[in-house]
Amino acid sequence: MNGTRVGYARCSTDEQDVIIQTEQLLALGVSDDRIYIDRGFSGTTRRNRGGLDQALAAVWDGSVFTVTTFDRFARNMAEANQILTDLSGRGVLFGLGASVYDWTDPFGRLFLQTLAMVAEFEANIGHLRTREGMALAKKNGKLKGKQPKLPEPARRSIRRRYAEGEVSLADLATEYSVGRSTIHRIIHGPDSPR
Repeated sequence: MNGTRVGYARCSTDEQDVIIQTEQLLALGVSDDRIYIDRGFSGTTRRNRGGLDQALAAVWDGSVFTVTTFDRFARNMAEANQILTDLSGRGVLFGLGASVYDWTDPFGRLFLQTLAMVAEFEANIGHLRTREGMALAKKNGKLKGKQPKLPEPARRSIRRRYAEGEVSLADLATEYSVGRSTIHRIIHGPDSPR
């Protein structure tokens, strides 16, 4: 296969790095200016992944869309199938590491669908473990939910001053550097005294 490769790399958080993926793509023959990157995306959805959109727009008939591992590309079966069908319709092959797969070949399609299924399964198991861990932490009193933006003394002062008519919602929001909705919740929220 001599098609020009266009590479895609992704990491789930901004703190993670794509250096290893980038080095692997370069070793596969992807030129530096044809590597597109997304940082801070889990891969479970295509939404808002500008690097993926750019990589998909950069391929043409005879080129090879290339990733180092399938889960860097997609962790959702439906979207993986949709993207692979679109690439195939445009004459683009799918490169997974050094191997190249043709979506129109029954064996290539079966293999890629299996990888998509496994990637989605792994993502779902990760989400399940996260939920279980959070439930346990909550049960043990270690997960208390989102903390208030302002400490309780400031909240009491806001309620008192607003009730006495000293200041408006907008003035309080400016003074405490929070949004008006935060001030509104403090004054009218479920934890405010009636």
